[in-house]
Amino acid sequence: MTRFAIVCSLLLAAPVSAQFTYTDPGDLERPGGGSLRNDAGRVDHNVYAPGMRFPIETAPAYANSQIYGHGGYMGPGGGECDDRNYAYPWHDNYCEERSWTMPLCPSGRGHQGQDIRPATCRDNHYWVVATEAGTVTNIGSYSVYVTADDGTRFDYLHMHEGSVAVTRGQRVSKGQRLGRVSDNMGSTATTVHLHFNIKQNYSGLGSVYVPTYMSLVRSYEELVGPPDWRAEFVSQSFPYARDPFVLAPGEEASGHIEMRNTGAETWRPGEVFLGTTQPRDVASPIAASDWVNDHRAATVESVTGPGEVGRFSFSVRAPDGAGDYPQFFNLVRESVAWFSVPGDDQLQVRVTTDASRCAAGTESWSCEGMARVRCVGGGAERESCEYGCEGGSCLDASGPVDADGDGHNTSVDCDDTDPTAFPGAEDVCGDGIDSDCDGVDRVCGGEGPLPGVDGGGVPVGVDGGASGPGVSGYAEISGGCSTSGSGGFAGFGLLLLFGWRRRG
Repeated sequence: MTRFAIVCSLLLAAPVSAQFTYTDPGDLERPGGGSLRNDAGRVDHNVYAPGMRFPIETAPAYANSQIYGHGGYMGPGGGECDDRNYAYPWHDNYCEERSWTMPLCPSGRGHQGQDIRPATCRDNHYWVVATEAGTVTNIGSYSVYVTADDGTRFDYLHMHEGSVAVTRGQRVSKGQRLGRVSDNMGSTATTVHLHFNIKQNYSGLGSVYVPTYMSLVRSYEELVGPPDWRAEFVSQSFPYARDPFVLAPGEEASGHIEMRNTGAETWRPGEVFLGTTQPRDVASPIAASDWVNDHRAATVESVTGPGEVGRFSFSVRAPDGAGDYPQFFNLVRESVAWFSVPGDDQLQVRVTTDASRCAAGTESWSCEGMARVRCVGGGAERESCEYGCEGGSCLDASGPVDADGDGHNTSVDCDDTDPTAFPGAEDVCGDGIDSDCDGVDRVCGGEGPLPGVDGGGVPVGVDGGASGPGVSGYAEISGGCSTSGSGGFAGFGLLLLFGWRRRG
């Protein structure tokens, strides 16, 4: 492949995503790639330069780390032109590990600003522009400083030396071209990117480098226009995460979250959903019976155009185990994009399960063995029943009793000393016990349409087998195992049973 062909393939490699997204300020990339280091930098949502112009003339552009990105010496491999360096979401890298003194960084040291890649890795092609009107106060071998009228200084680093289009002391207007993005770092080279700083007077510290990330986010949104899918929180009927929301195990509570459509696209039911996050699409422990599935709480109730408010109604269910269950949500246009705003950690419903409470709907008495129980004021009330419990009522000594506590008194229970014997219980074959109280014991084995049912050993029409309308094909064996009495019926059934076992 010729050198020309190689260069062309690199320039065409960077994809342009239709949806601008960004991760939270303070979440930094980690050595070798992988998940972000949450809150490793400065968690600061303040816009220190409101209204500024984005410092690269045209979109797309990609704010991320040069060192920890592909091609960086702490990155996951590959080269600086790797497609993955030219894709959303953006990543903050203010306060990334450096030796510079930085009083606003958690460690007191770190990266002074934000690295921004232009649309591709093409050198000396993309223009850097002034973010505010001001005066050029310094020009270095690879940097230009512009000081705005309010004293804020904006630094633009790594431009191609031969492209610098301004001079020291020159007055520049907002959006005026300063030079072109390059890999220039004096005697050494870096990756093709713009390093951008904002220096301001900060209370108690004097003139320091302040966080740039959110100022860049807002100015980029102004450059590219509102994203297709974005929302703003309006209200929720569920308690806020800071407030108690205590439920009994298994108890469900209904509510809604309302969001304003601040994007460019219309929301439609069955397309825009409230999905689980942290991580995205996680199966929620508080998913209730009315959820779309375990990671989609609800879809928007009605068509919601830009500027309108959409409602997402759903229930939450308290897990059986005691404890706190925080669940984060965000909106998602299914199979297209998660919303860029709000962030994945902004919407939250936090349920607390109190194991000492009982759920609503259990206020009536019900039986539990030799006792009855009901819910009163959120707690369980229990009463012992000396003679048993049936239908939520304690039985008395003058009437039928339920001595074995199986929920069936002596008027229907064939053995009130055995809690496993009552009408409807499973009748184990071959044990000689009539567990289901139907007057016969279940016989094991058998061949035919109903093998193994009660007495399933004598085919219809064979010496004692039942016949006639409604007969299913097998007779029942009643009584015990005596060889006396009615003769051929019981004996023949047992012989057949033994014969089937030998064939099995």
